[in-house]
Amino acid sequence: MGNCFTRFIWAVIGLGAGWGVGSASAQQARIAGLAGDGTYMELLRQQAQLKAREDSTAAELSACRSRFETAAGQRGELGREIVRLESELFEVRNRMGRITAQVAAIEQEYIVSHLDDPAGTAAEGEEGDAGGSRHDGGRRMLYDNPFFVDNLSGTDRRLFAVLPKVEAEIGRIGRQISGLYEQLTATKRQYEAAAEQETIDSLSLRAGELKEQIEQVDAQMEQLWLTIYHRKLDLYSVLLDRIGSIDRLQLEQLDQESRQVRRAERLAGEQLAPLLTTYPVQKRLTLNYESVLAQALGLTQAEDSLKTERGRTEAMVAQAEAADYADIPFEPRSMIVYGAIAKSAERNYTTVDDIPALQVPKRGVYYTVQIGLYPAPPKGIEVFKGLTPVMYQPLGNGQRRYVAGGFATHAEAQAAVAQMTREGLRASVIAFAEGKPVSAAQAKALEAAAEQAEAAARTTGEGRYRVEIVPEELRLSAAAREIIAARAPGKTIVRNSSGNEVVYAVDGFEQQTEAERLAEALRTQPNVKIKVVAL
Repeated sequence: MGNCFTRFIWAVIGLGAGWGVGSASAQQARIAGLAGDGTYMELLRQQAQLKAREDSTAAELSACRSRFETAAGQRGELGREIVRLESELFEVRNRMGRITAQVAAIEQEYIVSHLDDPAGTAAEGEEGDAGGSRHDGGRRMLYDNPFFVDNLSGTDRRLFAVLPKVEAEIGRIGRQISGLYEQLTATKRQYEAAAEQETIDSLSLRAGELKEQIEQVDAQMEQLWLTIYHRKLDLYSVLLDRIGSIDRLQLEQLDQESRQVRRAERLAGEQLAPLLTTYPVQKRLTLNYESVLAQALGLTQAEDSLKTERGRTEAMVAQAEAADYADIPFEPRSMIVYGAIAKSAERNYTTVDDIPALQVPKRGVYYTVQIGLYPAPPKGIEVFKGLTPVMYQPLGNGQRRYVAGGFATHAEAQAAVAQMTREGLRASVIAFAEGKPVSAAQAKALEAAAEQAEAAARTTGEGRYRVEIVPEELRLSAAAREIIAARAPGKTIVRNSSGNEVVYAVDGFEQQTEAERLAEALRTQPNVKIKVVAL
């Protein structure tokens, strides 16, 4: 554990803003010893460029949104521009996230290899004193008194001394999560308004990626704040026992507050950023412990300083209670019709304009039945004889094709053609493969090939598999994420929620044995359900 603590201490001292998108110039290394690393400096340059582009795009997006509210005649054009800018901003932030992760990896590797030279890992422009902060006077006085020196190890005192840097990083985490959550909210609005299946699917995927990014950023606090927080609670209880003269009422108040914090932690499990949400009340609890210790030890100056810090923390608690990072559900939406053709006495479509556009899946084979081909939309809905579902498809020659039903197999489509022929319509099979029009014969051949491949996969145990993880705490722990990164490098974690259950999926495994190896490693984690699913 000592080596882990040492690594953690110097990582926090050395990295500072390095775990977020820092404000350092692209020409200035955040760690002095890396100034000559060309790859590292190039990544910082790209990071600065992307930050400038993010600011520019965000400003342009804000201006478009303001104009959208007042320019009624231009809302169509402005709406499309807003969607384009939101997409561009999303991509920029994705790229920033990837580059920031590379920067952090280089910095951490350097720090670990220079543990015996902590001065060399300090960030450019920073002093070596990791405890230097205008808000930590009370804590420094507390840690430097003889009682703490005698009863705390040097490792623990150094761990606590880096807290100002940790708190600065938590502030950056909060701002990053707020930006991501705004993107998620905007994505939800676009998702509900979208009428194209490809757009719907793309926005659903984007929502999953945004939720995962929020959780990844929030999970950094396991390695930052929670390490210090749990260590403090353990040690402060021991120190209070050693002093022995603490007022019983103060001890009862601390115990009651501890129970309230644990209750808040359980409730926060339903949030996308639970650790950020509970940080203010956890910090307030540690400050109250420290105030009791300072009072018992007669450290008046430290007690006064801690009282001021508690006042600032109360404002943070109020802000956290007002903030809402609740999960935003994206209920499945499908514009693709699968179903037989029916005839109803009641009209499903009042006019021809009510008939929706044909949507086809981007994967696999899809069939429908043509029931009419017109140079312009027919004037009356009666031509479709009460059939449902009916869709239209614009063709390149200006004509409009009307189709009915949607089918996964050629046999179903052919049976529907016979049904439409009996209705007196000139019907024929229309086929698509991978979202593109193909002949019915081609689609039938692809359908047969897919069936053979599926049968072969069942026989050999090969195909596509997914590992599903259902944590009781509704979030994926940092330890589980590390296992996935090590056992399934390059694979994406997708988060889905349904009611009170959150499911994380890691897919893209071609062989079941690969998926099972990851599942076996994840089963070492507590309070999680793991299963391998064949796709």
